[in-house]
Amino acid sequence: MKRVISRLGIRATIFRVFLLGWAVVTICGPTAWAEGPRDPLTTHDPNLYLLADDHWIAKQLGLRRVINRAKPLENPIIWPDDLKTETDCAWGNVIRESDGRFRLWYCTLMMGHNAGGPHEMAKAEVWGKGNDFAFRPRSGADVRPTETMLGKYAESTDGIHWKKPELNLTEFRGYRNNNIILNGDRAARQTDGALTNFDGYTILRDNGEKDPNKRYKMIAHWESVHFWDNHPLSGSLGRSKECIDRHGTARAEYITYSPDGLRWEQPLERLETLPSGGGDRLLVVRDHRHQRWMAYVRAGGWSYPAFSYSNDLVMWSDAEPAKQITPKDVQAPAVECMIPFNYANQDLGFPCGMDKPKGVFSVMLAARHDGGRWTWIENREPLIPYGLPGSYYATGAVPLHNEPFIVGDELLIFFNAFSRNQTEPCPFGTRSIGVAKLRRDGFAGLTAATDAKAGTLTIKPIVVKEDNLLVNVEQRGGKGQVQVALFDEQETEIPGFSFADAIPITQDAVRALATWKNQSDLRALNGQSVRIGLRIQGGAIVYAVANNKDKAVKQSGEIR
Repeated sequence: MKRVISRLGIRATIFRVFLLGWAVVTICGPTAWAEGPRDPLTTHDPNLYLLADDHWIAKQLGLRRVINRAKPLENPIIWPDDLKTETDCAWGNVIRESDGRFRLWYCTLMMGHNAGGPHEMAKAEVWGKGNDFAFRPRSGADVRPTETMLGKYAESTDGIHWKKPELNLTEFRGYRNNNIILNGDRAARQTDGALTNFDGYTILRDNGEKDPNKRYKMIAHWESVHFWDNHPLSGSLGRSKECIDRHGTARAEYITYSPDGLRWEQPLERLETLPSGGGDRLLVVRDHRHQRWMAYVRAGGWSYPAFSYSNDLVMWSDAEPAKQITPKDVQAPAVECMIPFNYANQDLGFPCGMDKPKGVFSVMLAARHDGGRWTWIENREPLIPYGLPGSYYATGAVPLHNEPFIVGDELLIFFNAFSRNQTEPCPFGTRSIGVAKLRRDGFAGLTAATDAKAGTLTIKPIVVKEDNLLVNVEQRGGKGQVQVALFDEQETEIPGFSFADAIPITQDAVRALATWKNQSDLRALNGQSVRIGLRIQGGAIVYAVANNKDKAVKQSGEIR
């Protein structure tokens, strides 16, 4: 009898666990996420000082700069479900939620029966000609005008392994068990067919939004495939001038809203003040430092990037040009776009070049400080290198519409990958989505110019705000070490914090703790203005110093 009761109890417990799990999935969405470690949700940190450029350096001697490149994973994280009829592209972005999960919104361009894309479908009169707008598919690969671009969704717990959940939100080819969150049906109904599709989008989570039904916001360029119907590339279909003009008038940037980033049921609102320059490429990121939004806009055409700013995502500033970012610098005939973002107490940016006929894309690295111009950190070699022939990024990369993400000691940089004009076709298609890894803060750093002699630098004055002083040190080769000293405003060594008192940092750590013989932290200097001195020798490379609340690694490897 006791065994029977025990078995019944176990079954009841299992059933209760099942019900609880079902409830969590039902309430929280397509996937329930376990609690995990909390990496920073943003790369903005006002108390982190990068040495990627010379802005924070007061003086230096005997040092040279080391430039790093990100390393893509061997395979992409997202690729087309059907290589013959579609191509995935990351004119979208990733958001990391407060529970640690990664959420990716991306686009799929439907290629049609001959894999030529929407213009080829138009030219074949799949959507009619003249006053005829009937849909006449040649096969199941041809799609309606409102299905030429599909918005899709994926999710991950680590940023590396991704799932395409069955959302059951949008019917496509007779089925709803897909990860589609958006097509052009709603826009077409709202505008009486004047809009049918979007060209890229950015999904934003607005933490300052008071209306929970508008917590997530989508900004995209919307137009109709029929806007191009009288253009030779679409077959010169003989549409009326009134028809083309109506589609042209509706062609613009729009915003819409969602409570969860999945259900986009609210009407499109036209962004009248966004200075897009008439281009179909824009992206929006959060400017954490100034508590505003910043958008890349194509006001500069293909010649240079431009930026606009907004406090509410509705009213936007005039375009701010960055004419120093030129096609020559991105090693391409055109500046395709530029992704700006906060990193540490400054801005970094990914200017991207495009050689469209060759299908080649390059991504470089630039920096900006408040009140300053964009300057180059690296415009000789792409930040994300070209892959081997036949690889998924053989002809380059364009990062997504977001900042990199900190995961442990690494950065994850999500990018749109290209593999065009390859002798041996890539098994993942010509366009997919990948992720590259880079050491945290490790865009560029300083090392001794020669192995035989230490180099030194002094950082401009900072105010001590936290107890720990942390140094991002990479060790390449043997006998590398870094010593840290503190100076006052008159550049005199502070007693107890001199180079002679400094305990050398010899380990490789993104947050190595600076200590001295009789001082284990900066508590005695809290609130004071100091200059940080670094003595770097051997194979040590220093990328950044920080006076923040990050966990420190002591010489023993212990975290404190």
